[in-house]
Amino acid sequence: MTGPGWSAYLEVSDGTGTPLMLAATAGAILAAAVLRGFTGFGFALAAVPLLGLFMPPSRAVPLAIGLQLCGGLIDFRSARRLCHWPSVRWLIAGAVLGSPLGTLALASASATVARLAIGLICAAGTVLLALGTRWRVLPGGPATVAVGLASGLFNGLAAMPGPPVVAYYLAAPLAPERVRASLLVFFLAASATGALSLWIARLLGPGLLVPVALGVPLMFAGSWAGQRLFRRAAGCGHRAMSIAILASVATVSCLKALFDLM
Repeated sequence: MTGPGWSAYLEVSDGTGTPLMLAATAGAILAAAVLRGFTGFGFALAAVPLLGLFMPPSRAVPLAIGLQLCGGLIDFRSARRLCHWPSVRWLIAGAVLGSPLGTLALASASATVARLAIGLICAAGTVLLALGTRWRVLPGGPATVAVGLASGLFNGLAAMPGPPVVAYYLAAPLAPERVRASLLVFFLAASATGALSLWIARLLGPGLLVPVALGVPLMFAGSWAGQRLFRRAAGCGHRAMSIAILASVATVSCLKALFDLM
């Protein structure tokens, strides 16, 4: 198995392709890209549920990962100049260690329990951030690796590496521009790891090339628009929107887990 053929991405559930579905898919990619351009994260968090309205997760997740990887490569040149490399290196190291552990945990724990745990942890972090929790100085290497490890665990458990790292940077004594750039670089590494995992699972194949190629211009346009909004706002609203996204992730994860348990 090498993933669905490219034509499968242009079909709805009954096997037919429609202009309305194509327009909605394009709109989902564009909206998620604008969000990513403004905050530095959130593309997959927004794109996967939206794309899931028109295609199964086995298509939506690889498509989102492929587009996120391309978007990260496009933005890397500018993001690397403002990125806080000391923290990003430790976070990536921890995530690489944590991802396999998360996959092993998923094999022994149900997805529902894992989703509930992630939602509760994310909710706790969101409350602390909403109360204005900030560090005077960045944590040292071991503590930063621990955050990366948690991100890797989240990635292995539910393909959601974002919450720990986003919470880390929102509490960090860094300018919004550096926070955004650091998140862009980290998620480039995370998407590369995710793409490798999908390839090993044979969910990433040649059939994805055409849909990704069609979506890249939308990804580029949305990211550009989001970046322009960020610059125009001079970073204002970045923290509030990021906290709102984390709160949404926590709420959806907990509700989904509770619904499955019931």
